[in-house]
Amino acid sequence: MLALLSDFASYQSYLSSVVRFSSWCSNNFLHLNVSKTKEMCIDFRRNRTVISSIVINGEPVEQVDSFKYLGVILDEKLSLTEHVTAVKKKS
Repeated sequence: MLALLSDFASYQSYLSSVVRFSSWCSNNFLHLNVSKTKEMCIDFRRNRTVISSIVINGEPVEQVDSFKYLGVILDEKLSLTEHVTAVKKKS
C-alpha cells in the first residue's frame, strides 16, 4: 500500500479506504496475505509525521522505507538512488 499523506484528514481517508478494501476482500471471499503486504508512506515534508502501522484482520502491516515493485526499487521520497545503486552492483 502506497500512501501520500498531507494532513490528518487524508490519513483518516486512507485508513477508511484500507478498511473498505479489507471488507470488500472478505465479502468476495478473497484472502489478504498480510505477511506479504507492505506499507510505505510518501512524505516530502521536512518534518515527517510518525504514522502508526495499520492493522488488517488483527495483524499489523509492516512499514518499509523502500520496496521493489515490478523490478524498480522505490523509496519514501520517490528517489531512484537505491535502484540505480542496485543496478550498478549487478553490472
